[in-house]
Amino acid sequence: MNKKVITILAVVVIAIVLLTAYKTFLSPKGEEGSKEVTIHIVNKNENIDETFTYKTDHEYLLQLLEEKQEELGVTLEETEYGPMVTGMANYVVDPAKQEFFLISINGEDAMTGVAEIPLKDKDVYKFELTNY
Repeated sequence: MNKKVITILAVVVIAIVLLTAYKTFLSPKGEEGSKEVTIHIVNKNENIDETFTYKTDHEYLLQLLEEKQEELGVTLEETEYGPMVTGMANYVVDPAKQEFFLISINGEDAMTGVAEIPLKDKDVYKFELTNY
């Protein structure tokens, strides 16, 4: 085999190993069992400031958002990076206005998307309409 093919195969194998290691050891883990969580939606443009408290057995935020999609007015869009929240409280972001929903957990900006945010008892998940 020529050196290019061997190099490409080595890079692919290393990428697979790193992804597997991340998923196994570093990615956030969901908490099993019953928990009480709060969803806080803020959209100053529409004078929306609503809080919802749920008891749930779900392990990840995406699962709760999908279950309560109608009540929360959630719109999700599938992207190459996973699901993205494009609407809350029946307000859908306008890309022309460079809007998005900033997600914070207990006041700290989320570092992952909703599919990877684990639900933890007593945590507050805030969705605030923001501009780039």
